[in-house]
This record gives sequence, structure tokens and C-alpha cells, in this order.
Amino acid sequence: MLLAEGKIVNLSLADYKLPSQRDCPPFRTVLLPAADGPGPFGAKAAGEISTPGVAPAIANAIFAACGARVRSMPMTAERVYAALRAMPGS
Repeated sequence: MLLAEGKIVNLSLADYKLPSQRDCPPFRTVLLPAADGPGPFGAKAAGEISTPGVAPAIANAIFAACGARVRSMPMTAERVYAALRAMPGS
């Protein structure tokens, strides 16, 4: 990516050099033995660890947008409207 005075000067994606395998640093895979997981047949969770923060983030976005606190799921338009009506001074 070419920069001039803090601005990108590449005219199109055709002018932008995409990284390739040669641009990646070398890496080494190390397999560590682990105990079986708590699921059936020793299964373990694979990606669920990142999902608990989604609902609070949406609730905070609703609060930042309109000032209404929605504390139950699913966060529907009706629940946002009810939370707006329940606010003091509404």
C-alpha cells in the first residue's frame, strides 16, 4: 500500500500487492496432548467462547443509540419500544 502525506495513493486493487505465501513468516506446529472434553465421545467446544459478548454489545449499542436499556432476549423492536416507554419522563 503506497502512502503520500497520510493518504493511500494506490488507484485500484490492481495496484495493491496482495500478500502471498512467501510473505508469511515461517511457523512450526506443536501438538500438545490434552484430556478428552466434557461432550459426548470426548468432544470439546470449538468456537463458542467468543459468542457470550455479542448480546451485551448489542444491548449497549441500543442504549447508546436511544437511551433505553433492554435486558432480555431477543432484543426486538417491541422490547426497545417498551423500554423507551418505561423510561422516566416518557
